[in-house]
Amino acid sequence: MNRFNLLTIVLIFFTVGLAQGQKDKKVAVFDPVGDVSNNLKIIIREELSNAVVNTLGFTVLERELINKVMAESEFQMTGHVDDAQIGELGKKMGANYVCYASISSVGGNYYISCKLVDVMTAKIERQNTGITQSGLDDLFTVVSTVSRAMLQQQGTSVQGKKNTQSEVGAEVYDVSSTTDLTELDMMGLKLLIMPIDESPLKVTYTEANRACEQSTAYGLTDWRLPTKLEISIMFKQKSRLRGMKGYWYWSGTRENEKEYYRQAFDADKLVPADIRAKGHVRCVHNNGVVNLVDANGVWEYSLYGTDYQVMPEDFKGEFSWEEAKNACESSTSYGHSDWILPTIEDMGFLYDNRIALNMNGEWYWSSTPYKPGSTKQMMEKNFWNGKNYDTGSGARRKQIRCIRKK
Repeated sequence: MNRFNLLTIVLIFFTVGLAQGQKDKKVAVFDPVGDVSNNLKIIIREELSNAVVNTLGFTVLERELINKVMAESEFQMTGHVDDAQIGELGKKMGANYVCYASISSVGGNYYISCKLVDVMTAKIERQNTGITQSGLDDLFTVVSTVSRAMLQQQGTSVQGKKNTQSEVGAEVYDVSSTTDLTELDMMGLKLLIMPIDESPLKVTYTEANRACEQSTAYGLTDWRLPTKLEISIMFKQKSRLRGMKGYWYWSGTRENEKEYYRQAFDADKLVPADIRAKGHVRCVHNNGVVNLVDANGVWEYSLYGTDYQVMPEDFKGEFSWEEAKNACESSTSYGHSDWILPTIEDMGFLYDNRIALNMNGEWYWSSTPYKPGSTKQMMEKNFWNGKNYDTGSGARRKQIRCIRKK
């Protein structure tokens, strides 16, 4: 064999090996074990699958393959789980990891433990636990939060994604391989904050907003700019945040068509600025936290010190913006007559909790005008991609969701 052919073979093996190493790790998500019904176990399993799918570096095995191997092995998940046996089943499925939850009742509440088991070593690679505060009412909330936190832990086998160039033309920090997110309590809403700026350069509002929307740091895809209220609280608690520069930081709150609010981090100033001005960008994330409680058939939640209720289902039909507004305001559903369309800011919370609220539609009207005082162009949210859009108020949408303040 000549030297050229030998070199070619070595390069082929190296290239194949590199490609294999960059593939997502396969995860088999098993049914949970514990003190809940089979229907709840299926929903909890799907919450785990959703967390895995939306975490960088992982992919979920098809349910049919998992069920087939489980049936052939005559294996059932019980309260006494053998991680070594689970590892062997994972190998048969071609998985790198097995993920499952254990649930135990504790005085009317539920203790949840989520585990990620390495099938080669049968060792627990990652684990996180939590306990409900309202029994079954916040069970899915806790499962979602615990599983996401578990998957965001530093893993030895999963590499962080390298961001080299953003669409705004500046280098972006590699935030995917670190795990030191800061969590702040925003008057009842838990907010995750990146440990470093999304861009090392000062950018315009449009560039800042795009950088957050397109970020996939920590395997999350719903990063955004903080609201005016959130960034003011971040300033007051800036001692807890790392690397905040003594300059302006953008918020996502609009003053008018051409101005958005900025917070100075070297002075207590929160003022609107032209969208072409420059500022730093620090993205935040709601972290999948659902603060929903079932209150006599409607969902109830508290946000920034205000109590809200939201209908448990959409109004179906064909609604222009004015028809949507009138449908909410004329409704007497659930014994209340003060229902309204959510603002575009309210829509952000509803979108984060869309699974629990069963908001499966694509477009939802808000009550927020694109220009103050005008009803020709109104803001709406797309629940398939999470983005806000300004749309002519005559456009027709197939569903609306109403809320009320208590």
